[in-house]
Amino acid sequence: MAISRHGKVLALLMATSGVSLLLITLFSIWQHNNIMSEVMGDIINMPIHESMLFWMSVPLVAASLMLIIAAIAISLVQQKKRVDSGVVGLNDRESMVVGYLIERGGVAEQREIAKGLGLTRLQTHRIVSSLRNRNIVDVERYGRTNMVRLKADKVKQLGQRST
Repeated sequence: MAISRHGKVLALLMATSGVSLLLITLFSIWQHNNIMSEVMGDIINMPIHESMLFWMSVPLVAASLMLIIAAIAISLVQQKKRVDSGVVGLNDRESMVVGYLIERGGVAEQREIAKGLGLTRLQTHRIVSSLRNRNIVDVERYGRTNMVRLKADKVKQLGQRST
């Protein structure tokens, strides 16, 4: 959950910054050309080259386009990372744990889940307990950690939905 939220916020900020920078740059070029045409036209009585400021603003336009492209790329990567758990009624973190289990064939150690998703041990314990209480996973003691397994009927249901 934390990763996807940060990714969305980062993509939104980058896109907003890129569009703002692009608009400010284009407005500045337009304003500069209009003012210079009036001032210089009166002084030298000749037409003025309209793109005097253009080459100074190329880096700004390039930077704004790079921000917009990077924001789109982050959005696409975030969408690709998202795994649909297919189980209705799960919050974001529970859905992340179920997705993690699906990616690993339905079985993982609880500490692997915590490390893989960037959760604390307590958060992982609470999420797994909630999933166990709703008969979504089975939990077996495995040394100093727990082995978490998606229930067989849930794995079959999820496999049918994804195909």
